[in-house]
Amino acid sequence: MIGADELYLIHVQRAAGIGLPATLVVKKFRNMNQALQVDDNVKNRCKSEVILLARDCHDNIIGIIDVIERDEAIMLVYKYPVNGSLDYWLHQREGADRLLSWPQRRAIAIGVAKGLCHLHHGGNRPIVHHNINSKNILLDQNFNAVIASFDAAQMNMAGHDQPLPIANLPLGNFGYAAPEYATAASQLTEKVDTYSFGVLMLELVTGRVANEARADGHLAIWAHHFTGLMAKQVETFESAMEKGIPDQARYMEEMATVFRLGVDCTVVDPKKRPSMRMALKRLRRSCGRGPFRGLLTCYLM
Repeated sequence: MIGADELYLIHVQRAAGIGLPATLVVKKFRNMNQALQVDDNVKNRCKSEVILLARDCHDNIIGIIDVIERDEAIMLVYKYPVNGSLDYWLHQREGADRLLSWPQRRAIAIGVAKGLCHLHHGGNRPIVHHNINSKNILLDQNFNAVIASFDAAQMNMAGHDQPLPIANLPLGNFGYAAPEYATAASQLTEKVDTYSFGVLMLELVTGRVANEARADGHLAIWAHHFTGLMAKQVETFESAMEKGIPDQARYMEEMATVFRLGVDCTVVDPKKRPSMRMALKRLRRSCGRGPFRGLLTCYLM
């Protein structure tokens, strides 16, 4: 639930037994005072989300199936990818039969990068998501990534790399939020999404959560300190990877380059972060890399 808006998962059995059952997400836009009928504020919030998603039709971005208008609420209907969230697969599968393989994780990383690249570079006015995290990355039947939850998204009318003020930090984004939300909220650009994307890359490699209650619990800060220790030592890097990922030795170099990308995307200075276009290029270059030669080789990508 976000403000007065509510999300519902609905399981639908298709008519006459044709096709497979489907799961839909219904988002209900309502006034903060739920006793009131739909007003202009509700209509504008719904219209904004529809416009953003209509412009950005893409395989890696959630799409709207229908809009339902009633006196008391407006509802958007989305198709819900059947494998749930990335957060579930990375952090909530205790006792599960398998972990995500590295090829699956690599494909998820590329899918998220493609979706963000489309948001940032698919038009003259970039769209900033503001709330990229593992709960908002959904996975379809083939574990392809779909970016969801556009409640806080904004179109930057000033263009690429131009400041985009935001009044409030999206709730639930701690650990993924770029430092400039707190230090320079009037100077935000699409690079805030790049930072959050970098945290996701670190999650995919390490299996750690973005923020946890311990001394080194902030994943991005920990990764920057850890990088200096692991530049030339495969054993040190192995200690950072999520245990149990199949064929780790085969994919060690790829995992190292994705970890390095996560570190580069989470530097404090947003101007030094790669664009999502460059991040996607680096991910594609990392595929099929050979035996581990240390993180210093990642700079040669």
